[in-house]
Amino acid sequence: MKSLLFAALLMLPVSRASAGEVFVEAESFTSTGGWSVIEGPSTKSASGLKMLGGASGQKDGVATTNVSIKDAGRYHVWVRYISHPSWRGPFHVSALSGGRVLADALLDAEFEGKSARDTQVWRSFEAELPEGEITLQLSKHEGKNSSGPSRQVDCLLLTMDDKLVPNHLAYGAQTYLRVTLGAGYDRPAYIHIFADHFHAPWYQHYSLGKSGAMPGVSAKKSDLLVSGENTGWCNLTPMIYQDSGAMLRITARHGYTDYADGLRATFEFATAPDEKSIVRTIKLDNQPGTVAIFMPPNLLTPVNLALLKTDREIAEASGQLADAHAWPTHGKRPQKFPFFVSESISNKFTPTDEIVRAREQKTLDYFGFTDNHLRHIGGAWLMKDQSYCLPEIDKMRDKFTAAAAEFKREGGKVADIVFCELTDEPTGQPLDFAAKEPSYVEPFRAWLKMLGKTPADLLLKSWDEVKIVTSAQRDEFPALYYFSQLFRTRALGDFMAVQAKMAKQAYGGNFPVLANFSDGAVYGANFCIQGVDYFELLDSPDQNAIWGEDWSNGASSYQCASFNVDLMRGAARERGQVIAHHLVAHANRKAWDIKLKATSEVARGVKILNNFSYGPTWATHEGGPYWRAHVWQGRPETWTANAAITREIGAVEDMLLTAMPAPAQVALLYSTASDVWTVDRTFAFGFDRMHTWMALAHAQVPVDVVAERQVERGMLDKYKVCYLSGPNLTRAAAVKLKAWVQNGGTLWLSAGAASRDEFNRPLHVLDEILPAQRGEIVELQKFQASGRYLSTLAAKDQVHLPGFTVPVLAVKQSLTPGDRCEVNATFQDDSPALVRGTAGNGSVFCCGFLPALSYIKTALDHRAALQKKIDDQSPLNADEERDAKLLERSYNPWRFPAEIRDLILAPTRTAHITTPIQCSHPLVDAVFMPHEKGILIPLANYTLEPIANLKLTVTVTRQIAAAESATRGAIRFEQTSPTTVTLSLPLENNDFVTLRFP
Repeated sequence: MKSLLFAALLMLPVSRASAGEVFVEAESFTSTGGWSVIEGPSTKSASGLKMLGGASGQKDGVATTNVSIKDAGRYHVWVRYISHPSWRGPFHVSALSGGRVLADALLDAEFEGKSARDTQVWRSFEAELPEGEITLQLSKHEGKNSSGPSRQVDCLLLTMDDKLVPNHLAYGAQTYLRVTLGAGYDRPAYIHIFADHFHAPWYQHYSLGKSGAMPGVSAKKSDLLVSGENTGWCNLTPMIYQDSGAMLRITARHGYTDYADGLRATFEFATAPDEKSIVRTIKLDNQPGTVAIFMPPNLLTPVNLALLKTDREIAEASGQLADAHAWPTHGKRPQKFPFFVSESISNKFTPTDEIVRAREQKTLDYFGFTDNHLRHIGGAWLMKDQSYCLPEIDKMRDKFTAAAAEFKREGGKVADIVFCELTDEPTGQPLDFAAKEPSYVEPFRAWLKMLGKTPADLLLKSWDEVKIVTSAQRDEFPALYYFSQLFRTRALGDFMAVQAKMAKQAYGGNFPVLANFSDGAVYGANFCIQGVDYFELLDSPDQNAIWGEDWSNGASSYQCASFNVDLMRGAARERGQVIAHHLVAHANRKAWDIKLKATSEVARGVKILNNFSYGPTWATHEGGPYWRAHVWQGRPETWTANAAITREIGAVEDMLLTAMPAPAQVALLYSTASDVWTVDRTFAFGFDRMHTWMALAHAQVPVDVVAERQVERGMLDKYKVCYLSGPNLTRAAAVKLKAWVQNGGTLWLSAGAASRDEFNRPLHVLDEILPAQRGEIVELQKFQASGRYLSTLAAKDQVHLPGFTVPVLAVKQSLTPGDRCEVNATFQDDSPALVRGTAGNGSVFCCGFLPALSYIKTALDHRAALQKKIDDQSPLNADEERDAKLLERSYNPWRFPAEIRDLILAPTRTAHITTPIQCSHPLVDAVFMPHEKGILIPLANYTLEPIANLKLTVTVTRQIAAAESATRGAIRFEQTSPTTVTLSLPLENNDFVTLRFP
C-alpha cells in the first residue's frame, strides 16, 4: 500500500484538493483561548511547518474554522496530529452546522503512533455533511490541560473518497522534474535518485524512466530511456521534506548495480507539469555519471529557488573562500602522527563527478590532515539472536575474508593500516536482555570461575543458582548483580576479541582493533549507564586499543572530555593499549573549544585523532542542508583552528607519538562498585569524582585515575595522595587502601566514600583509620542528569571555613570527630563538616559533603546568570561586558571559585606534593610529558582569555638546549638550576612547548 501511495503521489498532476475534498491547516483555526500556533523543531514534519497546540491555557477554550461544502453527503473527516507514547492530550474534533453537532470524535485517548520517533498519525471519523458552510471545532477532552508534546494538531482533510489514504504533501506546493537523456549512451538507461532527507525517515530510492518516477532501486526494462528521450514530468514532492528539503544523489544507470559511464542529461525543474512553469534548467556532462542536487522545500520563492544548487556549484563557492583564506603557517603538517578527518568527498555508491572531487580535495588539502585512503578497515559485527555471546563465526570470517581481498585488490598494504574499527558506539547489552537470553548463562559462569569465584563468594550455594540478574533483583542477589553489571562489558569485550582475531588473520597483520565508544562516562559520570567499563574492557590481553569521542553533549565543560581520556589512560596503563579519539569539531563547536579539546586529549595519551565531521556541506546528512549545515566545512570561522591544530601537532609529533604524561603522585580512585550501586539512584558521586579531577587539573596537579582492581594489585603504593568519591568500594581494595594510609598515604574521602562494599553491605574496613565516626548518607536532592544540569542543585546547607562558605549539594553526612583530630569546617549548625586526622604514618580527610559539586556549580551559575542578563537585555557592568565575549568564545564555564579549589587541594599540601610544572595562571591545562628527546608541555587555556605573559617553572632532569613553541617558534628560557627551567610566553587558546635536550 505504501509504495502504491508513493507512486500515486509521484504522478500527482495538481496540488489542490479535488471535488468533494476540503483541506485545512489547523493553524488557520481561530481560538477563543487555550489553543495557539506552534512552530519550530517539534513541527518539522507538519504540513505547513506549524501546528495548533492545546496543551495549556484556557481549559474550556475551543478553536474553530468555517469551511464550504460543495457536495452534500457522507464524508471522512481525517485529522493529522501527534500521538506520543508517553504523553496524552485527548481532544475532540466536531463538525457543526447552525450550532448543531453533526459529528464528533475523541482522538489521542491512547497512543496511536508507530514509535517515539514517528508520532504523526492520521485518524478519521464519518460525518453526514450538508451543502454550504459548516464549522470545524477543536476542544479539550473533559476540559483538562495536558503535558509534554501532546494535543498538537497539524491539519484536517474532508473527503468523500472512502479509499483515500491521506498524505499532507499532496495539498501543498509541488515540485516537478523532467529529465532528457543526452547523446552517447550505447545502452538504454534510467535515472536513479537516492533522496537524503537529513532526518528520519532518512532515505528513499526512486527510479525515473518513461513512466515517470517510481519508488524503488531500478526501473522496468520497458521504462528505460535511450538518448534523446525524456521521463515526462515527475512529481518530486514526496522526495522532499518541507522543513529541510532533500539532497538528491542522481546517477544514470543501466541497472541498479550497472552504472553508466557518465551523466549526460538536461534537468528541467518546474512548479507545475508544463513548459511555462519551468524555473531552472541544468545541463550536465558529468564523469562519473553522478550529480548531487539540493532541492529546497519548494520552488515558489526567489529565496528557495536560489537554494537549488548542484554539488559543483556548492563546491566551487566553498573553494573560492578556501583559496582566499589566510591559512596558518606556523608548525608543519603531521607526517607520522595519524590525524584523520571524517569527510565524504566521494563514495562507491554515488561516485562523485571528477571535477567536483578535485575541487573538494583541493579545499580539504589546506587543512593538512592525514590521507585516510586504505589506512583503516572495518569489522564484522554479526551475532545470533542479538547476543554478544553468540557471535556469527562463519559470517564474520566470510566478511573479513571478502573485505581483506577487496582491500588488497585496491592496493592496500597491511603495514599501512592504522586501525580497525569494528563498529560505532556499541554498549554493553542491558541486564533485562541478558537475564532472559540463554546464551549468557554459561559464559557468565565460566567468567566467574576464571576469576576464581565460588558459589559461596557469590552468596549462593551452588553454580546452578548463578545467573545474570537485573536491577530489580539486586537486593535479593547483590553479588550476582555486581558481577552482572561487570559482565555487560566482558561480554562486549569478548565479542570484540573474536572479531579482532579474525581481522588480523584475514589481513595478515597486527594493528589496533577497537570500537568507538560513546562518552557516556562524561554524560552521567558512571560506566554502568552504557555498560562499558574501560577497566574491565582493557583488563584483557585480547584488547590492544580503545577509541572514544568528545561530544560531551550536556557536559558541565568540554574539559570533561579529557577526563574521559584520562579514564582510558588509567585503564590502558598496565597493558599499554593504544588510545584513539574523535575530535568533534562540528555541531556548533567553537574554534577555541576545538583547540582546547584536541590539546588536552593528546596531552593525556591520545595517539590517533580523527576530526569529526568536515563534510563537504552537500555530501552528508550529518549537519543538515548545505546552506545551514553544521559540518564544519560550512563554518569558515573554524577553519583556522582546524588547520592550526594539525600543524601544531605536526610540529611536535616526534615527541607526541610516544610521549605520555609522567607518573603522578596523586591518584583518583575510580570505584566501579559505586557506579554499580548508584547508577539507578544518583549521579552525584560520579560528578564529584569528575570535578575533583577538574579542580586538580586547574591547579596543574598531575593525577592518575586508578581502579579498584589496580589498588588490589598494589598499584596505589607509588602514590602519596588518593581521592575517593562514591559510597562503594571492593573489600579487597579497602584492605589495600587502609594499609597504604598507615604506611604514609594521604586520603581524601568525600561524603559517604567507601562506606559499603561491592555487594552493598556495610564496609567497616576503614573505620579504624578514620578521624570521625560517620553517620548515614543523607540524599538531599536526587540528581540523574548530565553535568550541565548540576546548576539545578539547590544548596541544602552551608559549610563554613575561614573566610568563605561552600554550599552543600545533593548529599550530606554527619561526622563525629575522634580524639586528636582537627575540625577544619562546620555545617550551619556548627556540627563538623570536614575532619582531618592521622592514621599510622598517613593522614585522612573526611568530608560530610561533596566539595567538587560546589566547585563546578559555582562556575555554571556564573555563566548562566550572565547569559540570562544578556537574554533579558539587562545592562551589563564593565566586567560583565568583558565576560560576555567569553560566552561567544566557548561553551565552557570559566569563573571557578579559587577557595573551593584550594580546599580540594588540601591533601596535596599535607603530603608536600611538588608538581613538575608550576604555572602563573590557574585553569591552564599544562601536562608534563617526558621524552628521550626532552620534555613536551601541551598547554590549553581554559581561562578563555588570552594571557599576555604565562610563566612556567619546569622541573628537568638534565641540561636543556632549546625551548620552542609550536605557535611562535624559539622562546627564551633560563635554566636556574640543574633541575629547574623557567620561561614565559603569550598564550592565546593553546600551544605545545618543547624543552629539548642537547
